[in-house]
Amino acid sequence: MLEQRLVIPVIWRLFLPLVLGVICSFYSAFYPSFIEVLILFFSVVGLHLFSFQEMRRRTVLFGFFAMLFFFVLGAFLNGYHQEERYSTYFCKNSVDLGDVVQLRILEIPEVKENSVKVFAEVLELNQNKATGKTLLYLEKDSAAMRLVYGDELLISAQFQEIRSSGNPKAFDYARYLKLQHIRTQAYVPSNQWINIGNSGVDWIKKLHKVRSYLECLLEDSTISPSNLMVAKALILGDKNSLDKETLRSYSSAGAMHVLAVSGLHVGIVMLILSFFLKPLKRFPRGKLVFLIVVLIGIWFYALLTGLSSSVLRSAIMFSFVAIGLELERETSVYQSIMVSAFLMVLIEPLVIFQVGFQLSYLAVIGIVYIQPKIYKLFYFRWLFIDKIWQITTVSIAAQLATFPLGLFYFHQFPNFFLLSNLIVIPLTFSILLVAFIYFLTHWIPIVNQVITYVFDALLSIMNKGVAFIEKLPYSIYYGVSIHWYEVFLIYAIIITGLVTFVKRKKTALFYTLTLAIILMVINIKEKNELANEKVFVVYNTPKNLALDVFYGQKNVFYATSELMYDEDALQFNIKNNWFYRTGQASPTEQYLLKDSSHIIPIGQEKIWVTQHFPDSMPLTKYVLLHHLNFVPDDMIMAWKERGTIVLIGPSISSRLSDFLSSKLLPNQLHDLREDGAFQQSWN
Repeated sequence: MLEQRLVIPVIWRLFLPLVLGVICSFYSAFYPSFIEVLILFFSVVGLHLFSFQEMRRRTVLFGFFAMLFFFVLGAFLNGYHQEERYSTYFCKNSVDLGDVVQLRILEIPEVKENSVKVFAEVLELNQNKATGKTLLYLEKDSAAMRLVYGDELLISAQFQEIRSSGNPKAFDYARYLKLQHIRTQAYVPSNQWINIGNSGVDWIKKLHKVRSYLECLLEDSTISPSNLMVAKALILGDKNSLDKETLRSYSSAGAMHVLAVSGLHVGIVMLILSFFLKPLKRFPRGKLVFLIVVLIGIWFYALLTGLSSSVLRSAIMFSFVAIGLELERETSVYQSIMVSAFLMVLIEPLVIFQVGFQLSYLAVIGIVYIQPKIYKLFYFRWLFIDKIWQITTVSIAAQLATFPLGLFYFHQFPNFFLLSNLIVIPLTFSILLVAFIYFLTHWIPIVNQVITYVFDALLSIMNKGVAFIEKLPYSIYYGVSIHWYEVFLIYAIIITGLVTFVKRKKTALFYTLTLAIILMVINIKEKNELANEKVFVVYNTPKNLALDVFYGQKNVFYATSELMYDEDALQFNIKNNWFYRTGQASPTEQYLLKDSSHIIPIGQEKIWVTQHFPDSMPLTKYVLLHHLNFVPDDMIMAWKERGTIVLIGPSISSRLSDFLSSKLLPNQLHDLREDGAFQQSWN
């Protein structure tokens, strides 16, 4: 038992430096060589041989070098996975339209409104071996819509670096793709690519065929269209058909995790398999057979749903959890979780920055550690009430373990998460179970009708339940904005609070209250600073213009009509900044940019937003260009002499942008597409 208790601290002492090494390498470009890692490894092995002697100094020295080795190993692994460092990286130099790139499609293509979105790996550049991943948007036509996993394409396109929008508090899609090792993108017209065959892995192609077959079975059923799109997302991980209203409804109700196949679904699959296969344990070697079949089932489902990064980490995590549970020791579950995390970082170091990885592991740790302690607070004799209490405690434990990260990444909190989870968790379990039965019995006429009716009814209940919760007053609290250090403070409060609750320690209670006071002081200080701050922001939004002039906790918003009434675009690019600065979901005042020329006051200064040039040029400190093909030379000279700051809008051509860059000083030009959103304080 003592050895079991020591395993977790040892793994933690090695896991922590490994993670720190990845973080240090990611932010500082510290890339140790393989030789340095090898030298450290043999140093650790040598010290380990000496550490058998009972000499404290050698033991401490061994521990130090072991942690140093894993720190350097983390930095090395991060550098090893950065393909752009290698000479074979296809975008090491610029790729022009005359170059021919050969690629292989990595995932099932996603059909968009005007294009087909494809993630691909590069195989060759101009018939020379090349490496790297990229994002393609193929012009939408019948040929593009027929593409499948493994297809190899020859394309000629202009690749561009994927840049962050720079919009304050907005989701950084460029960083998200960077964590997937994707840094470039290209739009490819129909006449600039050809399909030269398929070289995908055979067993993966067969799995895709099985997935397509199951999708056809769902489409051929009598399930209503609104339920069908949820069924595809929930069972097969296909979210392409989900409409915006459904996505918004599930998000507001705090049930978005149901529509993305991840830890919840893999965990449910493990529970279903464990329940039906439990009789196997009665036979000789039954436990081993039981475990093998459960693991096969977990990985088959993971592969069937596309093996996305979220499903992959969930499959690895629950595989180790299943092994830990079969060892029937509490510590085995904890060390299984840690070993799975350790293995994932070794395989893909940047996984530690992925939101899903962080939330999945925190949720499982919260459920394993916190849920039993909350569950024991009350005892119910009635089984139905007890099951409700059990689901409630699971929801509380998972939410307690993940809500700080949820606030940090998503800036919102589902107020009725307990109610929504009471509905969606049992229904998700039931829907997955009924779906598996439907797939197995769809060929039996009467059984098919009964199962389909139950299947459709369960989906309807879940959709209506989620819609009901979403429409409740204050169903979701928007506008929460916290910094990374506040996340650590909140987790410190949660940990010390749990120690107070479990161990009844007065010292822990003192630390909890002290940390809570520190957090309150930070929040008060930040609100006071924002209340006295005056800032204006020119957002980087595709094809449209948007400006905000903030004065304390009030703001004046200017935008073109297409953006002003596009709720999704506002939510994605702008609203989080409103929440952060004003605490409101709408601006204090707003004005449409209807005309071709506007002069907007910013305190004592002004910004001129223009699509044409009048006879007399306004004298403003800032100029925002929009929908222009040329700029007169005399105007450029006037801007240069006066020190005018010129902002290039998203509709300006690259040719004109380069021309202005050659004429103006570097500190006078800001291209929104290249440099991101523009933010400046004013008096």
